[in-house]
Amino acid sequence: MSGTKRAKSTGTGFLLLLLIVMGISAIPGRAQVSAQAQFDEANEYLDSGNYRQALSIYKSILSSQQVSGPLFLNMGISYVQLDSLGMAKYYFLKAWSFEETHNRAEEGLQYVSSRFSRQSAVLPKLPWERFFDWLGSVTGPASLLGIGILLLNAGVCAFIAGWFFPSASRPLQGGGIGTAILSVLVILSSFYLQHVQNRYSPAVMVHQQADVLEQPAPDATLISQAYEGYTFTVDHSRSRQQPGWSYVRMSNGLYGWIPNSEIMIL
Repeated sequence: MSGTKRAKSTGTGFLLLLLIVMGISAIPGRAQVSAQAQFDEANEYLDSGNYRQALSIYKSILSSQQVSGPLFLNMGISYVQLDSLGMAKYYFLKAWSFEETHNRAEEGLQYVSSRFSRQSAVLPKLPWERFFDWLGSVTGPASLLGIGILLLNAGVCAFIAGWFFPSASRPLQGGGIGTAILSVLVILSSFYLQHVQNRYSPAVMVHQQADVLEQPAPDATLISQAYEGYTFTVDHSRSRQQPGWSYVRMSNGLYGWIPNSEIMIL
């Protein structure tokens, strides 16, 4: 099949995107004035329908490391208007991680998803995977490690305090031991979270169709086919062994190799 068929745009979808554009007028104050001027210029092109020129300027801002939620959001909107839905999904996901554009990016993702005629089967994540996903969203490995060390110190202090207060030695030392055990679990969780974040990254299929293969070679056995907008989890540890290829886990649970040019890693 040469590519995916997309549903036609609706007036509601266009109004949704228009609402996303409105209210986006600035990038963070820490950005340079020149980047802000570029952003304003790109927004004018976006409003006038010159989406390719707008994207050219947005990419220039991005190359200077002046990233922001509004920048990613407007790039996603531009790609929607150019009917490049995989790229739009990628930039909406980038904008989703910023608090100021989280809600608008969520609306953009829902709109883009409704435009894909092919939807990938999604294998539910295991409870421990969901737990560490949640943990990574509310704190980082360094913060978690700090909490673990504080708990460990509190546990040791409580245990030692039991020597000086014999009447309360049992609850103090029992609580100290319990807190110390909890601290070890927290510290181990921080190491595991760091490992997961370093080794794995989400990615989005940005082209219309590609083969997921058993080996990193064009003539390898076909595992599955991926279509624009499909999401993957990239294993960087295995991927580094094969330049130009990524080892991925598809959302349906299948594993295989896909050319780097077909996906964009978040």
